[in-house]
Amino acid sequence: MMFALPIEAKTLKGGVKYTVKQAREEAFANVEYTLPQSIIKANLTDPNYKENKKAIKYNNVDLNDRHITLYANGDYTIIYKNNLYYEYYYNSQGKLNLIGKRTGLVYPTQSYKYNVSGKLEEVNFYISQDICYIFSANGKFLAKWLGNQGYDSNGKPLPEELN
Repeated sequence: MMFALPIEAKTLKGGVKYTVKQAREEAFANVEYTLPQSIIKANLTDPNYKENKKAIKYNNVDLNDRHITLYANGDYTIIYKNNLYYEYYYNSQGKLNLIGKRTGLVYPTQSYKYNVSGKLEEVNFYISQDICYIFSANGKFLAKWLGNQGYDSNGKPLPEELN
């Protein structure tokens, strides 16, 4: 007989614990496996590319209507303040890589990432601002984030280039 032990269970405020299995069940509850093409087509290129690149250059990432997150490789994410449920991931040339969709703005919550074809790529279950379980679209455990550090299925820290 084989027993599966949780990779890690952490006690949170209120005494709530999640194993990887429980986090997976929560993450995939009511998951949408595709994103409407209308959302993708409207955002294939960054409509504010020149303005966003200028803002990034001057480290002005919190604009009136949107917030920009810059990554080390030059890619960036846009979140519009009038719709905090969507995140648009662009490469350094302003071409869409992924679209993120959140189910809620209060923890715990799910977040999904879709490719430019609208197909689900990744499922995240945020327990808090500092704790997140990440799964592939088929449910495979990819990582658990605690603060700024990611951990693999064996509980070992992810390589620095993935953090």
